[in-house]
Parts: sequence; C-alpha cells; structure tokens
Amino acid sequence: MERYVQIATNALRLQAENQRLITSGLANQNTVAFRRDYANATSTYFEGQTGMDRVFPSRGEGSVDLEQGKFIPTENPLDVAIENDGFFAAKKDNGEDVLTRRGDMRIGADRILRNGENLIVQGDVGPITVPPYERIAITHDGTVQITAPGAEPNALPTTVGRLKLVNTPATNIEKKTDGLMHTKDGAILAADAGITLNTKGLEASNINPIDSMVEMLKSSRAFELNVKLLATAKELDDATAKLMRSDR
Repeated sequence: MERYVQIATNALRLQAENQRLITSGLANQNTVAFRRDYANATSTYFEGQTGMDRVFPSRGEGSVDLEQGKFIPTENPLDVAIENDGFFAAKKDNGEDVLTRRGDMRIGADRILRNGENLIVQGDVGPITVPPYERIAITHDGTVQITAPGAEPNALPTTVGRLKLVNTPATNIEKKTDGLMHTKDGAILAADAGITLNTKGLEASNINPIDSMVEMLKSSRAFELNVKLLATAKELDDATAKLMRSDR
C-alpha cells in the first residue's frame, strides 16, 4: 500500500507541474520568440529503504522545445529574426550571460542596444552602442549600420557593431528560474558566422494553442485518476483496519 500511495502522489506532483508549464506557455503564446517547455515525463529509478525497487515518473531539467516559430513581417528596421537554428548572445543587467531568440531590438536611454526582454544584446566585442542616427538597418549577417544625422542622401552607412549570433546543441540548453535560456555547461559561446537573419520582422512563439489545450485536458484527466486512486487506497486501508479490529 505504501508503494501504491507514493507512486500516485509523485504522479500528482508531476501532473501539477505539467499544468503549470502548459498554462505558462498559453500565457506567452503572443510573446516574441517564446520557447515552450516540454511537459514530458521520463522515468527515474529509485530503490526504497526496504530493498524493494520502485520507478517514479520525473522530468528532465529545464527541457526546452526549440522548434522555430513563424516569421511575422513588421517593416521595422530594428526587428530581426534568426533563420533556422541559433541564438542572440545577451546579458542581464547583472552581467549574467543568457541566450535569446527575441529580435525586437531597441535603443536604450544609454544608447545601448537591447531587446524586448530588456536584455543587453551582445556584439562580437561586447555591448553595441548606437550613436544618434537618421537611418538604421540590421543586415542579414547581423551587422548594425547607421546613417548619421544630416548625411548626404547617397552617403555610405557606418557600421557600429555586429550582433553576436551563436549556436549550441539543444541538449546544452535549459531554462532557469528566471525564465531565460542558458547553456547547461556555462560555456561562453563563440560567434557563428553561418547564422543568418530575416530582417524587418519578428519570430512568433512556438506555442500551438490547440495542442496545448489537448495536453492540458490529458494532464487534468490523469490528475483526477490519481486522486481517485488515492481515495481508493484510503478506502482499502480503512476496510483493512476495520477487518483487523473485528478479528480481535
């Protein structure tokens, strides 16, 4: 009976976590380049103190679905989207390195290039500082170019930096409690010249609302089933205790 209850309660914990992940994904379906969390269970071996082997459901750490979202044209010269695999290298204000797919760029009050998450987007040699400009463009290889105020109409643009585009295997990516993607090994990734951008547009999230609702229904039903199993276990325990009392 003890094993029966432990397995059911552990399954309840996992299903509650599934619901949290699915709900978070649905809440972020309109967030630029949002990546959904996997709500799949894996098996973890556990040996009880009594020597009886048990297998409990568990989840891999920070598993992220890196499937690409749709490209949404915006005609904004500061909007870019990574084509196929890759990430923008960025930093939080505390200097921590993170990876992001968000390409909704903007110029901060300090003239440093940031994205919609307020992350400091990194260039090949650090943060990109953008001077005042009349026109700005980001090319397919991530080069940030501006035309200075008052420049001649046919003046060549000035390069102020190049976005640091990096790549690493999906198995080396995890989401931490800050909701941002990090490398599991903590390595500082080198720029990858093979990554290209789609310009004047953004990448949508990879959340499919219909699939998410189906997953939510499945998880809810599984949760209800395990609640019923616990109720049945209690009934069996009460019946056993009653039978033992009647034998005395």
